[in-house]
Amino acid sequence: MPASKWVGMIALVAASSAYCQNEPQQDIATLTFENDLFIGEDNGYTNGVYFSWAHGRWDTFDTDNLPDWLFHLSKDLYISTMPNKHRAVSYLIGQAMQTPNDISRQDLIVDDAPYVGVLIWQGSLHAYDDHVADKLSFAFGITGPAAGTKASQKLVHRIVGADDPKGWSNQINNEPVFRINAERLWRLVDIPVSGSVGFDLIGIGSVGVGTLKSNVATGFGIRIGRGLDSSFPTATVMPGREVNPLAGSVTRSWSVFFNVLGEYVANDITINGNTFSDSHSVPLEHWQAQAVAGVSFNWERWAFLLSAVAPSDRHENQRESGRFGSLSVTYHY
Repeated sequence: MPASKWVGMIALVAASSAYCQNEPQQDIATLTFENDLFIGEDNGYTNGVYFSWAHGRWDTFDTDNLPDWLFHLSKDLYISTMPNKHRAVSYLIGQAMQTPNDISRQDLIVDDAPYVGVLIWQGSLHAYDDHVADKLSFAFGITGPAAGTKASQKLVHRIVGADDPKGWSNQINNEPVFRINAERLWRLVDIPVSGSVGFDLIGIGSVGVGTLKSNVATGFGIRIGRGLDSSFPTATVMPGREVNPLAGSVTRSWSVFFNVLGEYVANDITINGNTFSDSHSVPLEHWQAQAVAGVSFNWERWAFLLSAVAPSDRHENQRESGRFGSLSVTYHY
């Protein structure tokens, strides 16, 4: 996803690792809403809405569980050929937007981040066991007026009574975008605390390339809670935005987490502006860091996640923080 301040946090949510071959396929749906108003601000990354769905618990990928084009694209890749793994697939559609800090100005604010809207589709393949979880994602979308974010922000601001954004005429141009991203999670430490409550430490490595964003990232997450053993394989670096392919199958589990991520960002369309045409841009801060704190909770078929994200500056001379909050609801059907 395009904005680095909202693309990478190690939010670890509940899931299942009951890998019995005869268990039925899991079908999951997740709705996520992100907004800086959750933490009392209204600037920078301002809003995102994402719907995700997933299917999983297979030993292999084939044309019965993947679309033909995705199967043929991935059948010889590591995500499909690693032995002794369990597999799942997830999809995401979403819309996100970014504005300068002062949305009351109609003129171009040359020293602040541009107005950017993104409409995105993403498919992710998951391969995991008890200790290592891999994910390979393919994302395609469009930026600019065609993403429809001007109308979306104006509607949200009318609903919540916020200021009307005036500067969308300065947004970047229409442009197709893509991103390919590979992630790996390791469960490094697992310590029982009391009864069914435990503590763990999870490491992460991630690399992505595309016109949307290219970066290399590493980080770790600390969790305490119930059901941590079964929630590891489908943990995600997104704060609730990414669907959890097995969420909802571990009943009455919970966790409290704190996570950090550091990354080198080579390009980011939300800061650099359009790749193939001239548009407003500001100098990118290549070295970035992010932190997230939150809680997750599973009850029967439902899973909930609430988190707050605090990123470092994403461009030079950035005047305000880009903090935002995220609320995610998952249903297992």
